[in-house]
Amino acid sequence: MRWHYNLVYQGGGPLVRDSVIYAASGLVGGEAMTLINGASQACMQAPSGATVPDFVGVLGETPTNQATAQTTGTLYFGKVIMNPDAIYIAEYDKSLTDVDVVSSTSTATTLGTCDDNLDGSWLYVNSGTGIGQLAFIGEATTTVFTLDTTNAWGTTPDSTSDVILIRNVWAGNIDLDSTAYKSIQTDEDTTGLILPLENYIESATIPFGPMRPRQHHMKSGLNNDGVRFYSDLYFYASIWNQGARWF
Repeated sequence: MRWHYNLVYQGGGPLVRDSVIYAASGLVGGEAMTLINGASQACMQAPSGATVPDFVGVLGETPTNQATAQTTGTLYFGKVIMNPDAIYIAEYDKSLTDVDVVSSTSTATTLGTCDDNLDGSWLYVNSGTGIGQLAFIGEATTTVFTLDTTNAWGTTPDSTSDVILIRNVWAGNIDLDSTAYKSIQTDEDTTGLILPLENYIESATIPFGPMRPRQHHMKSGLNNDGVRFYSDLYFYASIWNQGARWF
């Protein structure tokens, strides 16, 4: 995850502060940083979970030393990007757990119970039958995702298929991966306090740009092109706004 732009002041870059950090080990550049009540609460720390409450900013480097010991006054610092209005771009990690397909027709795919209001999302077949296809969802219930009516699946996914669910913008509830807290985790239902503002695609044959149905619906063979998906993220439960729970 990295800084992408600011919502308010477009002419400036990111605000970067040397901040006291704490972890026994494992902090990496691009990781979300939070404030947590309790031990070492004066330090920036990794989130307490993938929902990322009490967000402060993003670690801009992988620090050599990070095990601050406040009891001895031994402080270690890391460069943290912390604009209150910052938008960060993060990648959907296709190596994480994806979503199992229950069944599918040529025009609709059934998943396990998902969040509601996912119309306008995308399904990318990450493995199994139909791998490498990308579909725009024109209509969705909590289980059935009906494709944009202009094109059906070229190869219909089945119960051997797994998909990446790329959530529609303004839907909210993005979760980060719970290992490094720097990539987007795909799941049927999420509770993260993170709002996606734009989705992007990039591959060997597709230049980086916003995902649009008339350009990208029913693209196929993307698994052979090193396809990558990203979203612009706004952390609305940060310490900088009223969603915070740290104060």
